Amino acid sequence: MRRTLLLLSAAAWPGLAVAQKPRAAIPIAQAIRTLDSGDTVTIAGRATSGIGQLQSTVFDIAVEDSSGGIRIFSRTLETAVRVGDSVVATGVVKTYRGMLELVGTRLDVVPVPRTTITPTAIAVDGELLPKFSGRLVRVRGRVAGFGESEGGQFLRLRDLNPEETGTLTIWVPSNHGEPIDLSRVRYEDSVTVAGVISAYRDNVDDPLIWQIVPRTRDDIDVPQGRGGIPVSWLYTALALSLAAAAWLYSGRYRAKAQVRALRETEARYHQLLALSPDAVIVHAGGEVRFANIAAARLLGLENEQALRGRSMHDFVPLELRAVLVTSPASSDASLATRLRGQLRSATGRLTDVELTVGPCLYLDRPAVVLLARDITQQLRYERDLQALALVDELTGLANRRGFAFFAEAEVARARREQHTSVVVFADIDGLKQINDAHGHAAGDQAIKLVAQAFKSILRESDIVARWGGDEFVALIGEGGEAAAGQMGARLTGAIAALRPAGQPFTVTASLGVSTLDPALSLAEAMERADQALYHRKGTRGETSDRRE
Repeated sequence: MRRTLLLLSAAAWPGLAVAQKPRAAIPIAQAIRTLDSGDTVTIAGRATSGIGQLQSTVFDIAVEDSSGGIRIFSRTLETAVRVGDSVVATGVVKTYRGMLELVGTRLDVVPVPRTTITPTAIAVDGELLPKFSGRLVRVRGRVAGFGESEGGQFLRLRDLNPEETGTLTIWVPSNHGEPIDLSRVRYEDSVTVAGVISAYRDNVDDPLIWQIVPRTRDDIDVPQGRGGIPVSWLYTALALSLAAAAWLYSGRYRAKAQVRALRETEARYHQLLALSPDAVIVHAGGEVRFANIAAARLLGLENEQALRGRSMHDFVPLELRAVLVTSPASSDASLATRLRGQLRSATGRLTDVELTVGPCLYLDRPAVVLLARDITQQLRYERDLQALALVDELTGLANRRGFAFFAEAEVARARREQHTSVVVFADIDGLKQINDAHGHAAGDQAIKLVAQAFKSILRESDIVARWGGDEFVALIGEGGEAAAGQMGARLTGAIAALRPAGQPFTVTASLGVSTLDPALSLAEAMERADQALYHRKGTRGETSDRRE
């Protein structure tokens, strides 16, 4: 049970230098040259990605030193590693489907402060990627394409300079540790992406594909209100061209020919808009001047004619109506904004949509053009992914990732408001004996019973998680100091009250408590609570069971 928590803090390594001979670490670049030799090497460096970021199903991190970078892979290591940790790793350098990696047999986190990792800025040039293999980089470019394949999602970038022809690929595998939705970017968006460079090939004879794998959603930055213009917007620009043509050409024949040509082009764009899956609406003077059939369907109307002449105030909630305000005679696409919200249909049904809204000129008058896409299914998918990533399946409590996600924010809030939080670490007494005597199903019942007891005695604002096996961790917010002293008795009483009648075994739990004062990090407070738990169990002559 303790081996995972011992890697979270320097306090967990007393006597390490005496018990272990120090391993001679070599530069990463030198270690890479041992590829295919089978030699075991040791490297040291800073983690540029944490466990669970690049892949959720295995141990897979990236490490850099001054000589280079490499991915570290293992199916057995369980060390908790976060971005900026200083690590020492031992293993054999190999390739898997073209990707260079150190297959790790041991990895230790050195108890020194974390360091902020600054990605190396590179240009949009696929030929540069092999030179930075395994390293953390940042690149800025314009979206030239995006999509999905069987193994994940991709984004293709080109240089911001339209004269440059180089491109590179951003790749999010399907087993990525954090759900990153690349569909939020659009063609011609200007984006900045950070990530770890890696290589991939399906078969030995296939060409090697170099790509950048972002670590979290924060690694992909799409500037708000900037990006490319959907093709459907060209219709509004066309209306401006019609008005300008009449003014520019004084000759009657040339004016008629120009207008006729523009009307033919306008008819073609009408066809494009009719086929567009996105709703397109032009709003001016307090009413809808143009709409396509997708807009009518989204708003619960029979056809686009039924929408024209109506006010969008009938469909846009009060908090979003500011986007309908027209700007003085502007069609600058860079002023467009993208946001998420809800539209109300003619029947009163609310639909989650992604809106792109910007000023335009329609028939030479200021107007607002709205593009709306139904994202109901997408949001449901995002919520499902988030639930799977943050919730323990057996107990319904937060898992480790969920605890870290919610607890860090709660700690920051408590410190802003000068509240003192308390960390409680607990484990179930004698779980192994319950498993041996009554089976693992009984052990699961015991775990769920303690989870229910924790939920019954904590407030909704407190955070409780199943840390793993028979372990639980809780973060008690304001008033936690007063409640901590009674926590053991309250938990014992709740377990007894919730215990099913006739259950053939008794369930108890032991606790350790640590106050989260300003000098401690959350990880250090958890380590202190864990030490307090083991000291208490040790004084009673008990040991803990870790149930994988």
